[in-house]
Amino acid sequence: MSTGTAAGSERTGRLGQRVWTYQGGYARRPLSAFFMLLIVFIVMCTLVGKYYDEDSSFRLAFRAVVVADVLCLALCVRHARIRIREYEHGFELRRPGRRTLRYAWQEIASVESTRVSVHINFAHSHDVLKTVIRPYTGGRIRVRGLDYIKVREECGFWRMISRPNPETGGRFVSAAAQAVGQARAQRLVDELGAGGSFHWGALTFTAEGMTLAPFTGPVAWSRIAVVSANPGSGVRLDVQGLAAHVGSRALSARATKKGYRTDGDRLEVFVPVRRPGSDYAALSILLAYGAALHSGRDEGR
Repeated sequence: MSTGTAAGSERTGRLGQRVWTYQGGYARRPLSAFFMLLIVFIVMCTLVGKYYDEDSSFRLAFRAVVVADVLCLALCVRHARIRIREYEHGFELRRPGRRTLRYAWQEIASVESTRVSVHINFAHSHDVLKTVIRPYTGGRIRVRGLDYIKVREECGFWRMISRPNPETGGRFVSAAAQAVGQARAQRLVDELGAGGSFHWGALTFTAEGMTLAPFTGPVAWSRIAVVSANPGSGVRLDVQGLAAHVGSRALSARATKKGYRTDGDRLEVFVPVRRPGSDYAALSILLAYGAALHSGRDEGR
């Protein structure tokens, strides 16, 4: 066994048991281009007898279409050979002709996803899930989750796509965001326990609870409950006694000028406008840990 192989095996061993494998399925952009160029190629084939010998520009265009079609097909084949292996404590990305990437969840800074709906002729065609994984060290990793298919064991392309209702790599994106959020939340809990603080727009979290700018005095962890936290709608919390804390039944976003609004005990924070999905997962987990964090600190005293 070579040194590189041994190091890779040792690194994979640290990631734990393999959970799922995601194989490259439909590479939508090169596949769409391939079929369009194939139609053009068929049309040009019907005109070869008339123009190929007489028109040099037709010959050049014909050859260009053939080369472009072959290139698109090669890209589709290359994509089908990509493997994303999800492990208990991290993941591995294998791409033909490139270095294999292995990361533990603790080594990832954020996972950010954007879902785009594609329409053709005013009708919905498909969705694209663009994901950017940012490690603490190294370059960004771009993944289109819906272009991959989840399998328990690696198999051939035709066998993979012939399965009824195959699940896409969207599950990997969700699992990665949750796992990275869990790892970041644990770091935040440790920092707060050591006397640090964490800022989210107008919100400041400490071991004592949450402070809402510009109001002074923390809101105890036991009074805070998460309603939702995601990039689409921001952060929504139920805070017991919020109206008394801010001195008003309801505060509009224009009145606060801090990127949040209140309505009774409901607090809606929409600034920062958009953060990675893993950050929202970390915040949700942190808020769930908050009460235990404060009680643990009281016991330590």
